[in-house]
Amino acid sequence: MRLIKTFILRLYTDSELQETICGDLQALPGRKTFPFKDNVELLNRLHQLANEESKELPMNTLQNENEPNLSGLNQPIE
Repeated sequence: MRLIKTFILRLYTDSELQETICGDLQALPGRKTFPFKDNVELLNRLHQLANEESKELPMNTLQNENEPNLSGLNQPIE
């Protein structure tokens, strides 16, 4: 089952430290804001928020007929 989560992403850059990206994520529809100070924090926050949602989903949901079967993707191609 696919999970679609919508965020508003605000990025802030410092003209003296152009390599560093900071900002905040706003998870919709609740509009709770999650700040981050660098790329690593941003990725960690995205993983955390995605995993929180997926934990609440039932494990044995029926697959939508329009969605491809991705269960065998970890197997080597012969």
